[in-house]
Amino acid sequence: MRSDDNAASFWRAAFPAPAAAPAALRKHLSEHAIAAGAYLFHQGDPATAVFAIAAGIMRLERHTADGHTIVIHRARAGESLAEAALYADGYHCHAVAETPARVIVYPKDVMLTLLQTDAAIADSVTAALARHVQGLRTRLELRNLRPAKTRVLAYLELLADDDGNMTCIEAAKVTRWPDRTVLAGMRYRYYVRAYDASGRAGPPSNSVVVEPPVPDFGGRDAA
Repeated sequence: MRSDDNAASFWRAAFPAPAAAPAALRKHLSEHAIAAGAYLFHQGDPATAVFAIAAGIMRLERHTADGHTIVIHRARAGESLAEAALYADGYHCHAVAETPARVIVYPKDVMLTLLQTDAAIADSVTAALARHVQGLRTRLELRNLRPAKTRVLAYLELLADDDGNMTCIEAAKVTRWPDRTVLAGMRYRYYVRAYDASGRAGPPSNSVVVEPPVPDFGGRDAA
């Protein structure tokens, strides 16, 4: 079963905070504050570093030829960002702060040297990236399940611990709520429920179905 805490531990081991990093890496690390809406890098910029999110949310996005913005991924605190830059000449997308964020910068040349000379760091990075690939494959498998009930039950099973207990990881009572977790090619059903001043919930509204299309990048590589 999947545990968010366990998943985060993989990223912390692969891309540790400065205080927890080995000496060979620590002296090269820096941390930067990114204002909401500011860019960490742009598509095509030279790939000089990979990053870890210390706080906030960073969004990877591409701009299509017709002017649309396609969100590729959202990285949250405890996750790494732009790992492909280790083996690329340039960044394949834009990275913008969705909220005020702090990022730790891991210079590319230092990381490549350590991957070749430090077995422990190489093992940690490999394990983290393998975990990431596993998660992406799971999302693809869930997307292909039919009907929707089967897909939802499979997702809930992945969120449960070994005893079948569920944990609510995010909830909010708001008058307007942008869902920043949707993925292209998936189908989502939404409804709203009103609450009175004492907190009593009313019946749910009629639901609306949203199915974001899979973008066509004209044969270009994905991020």
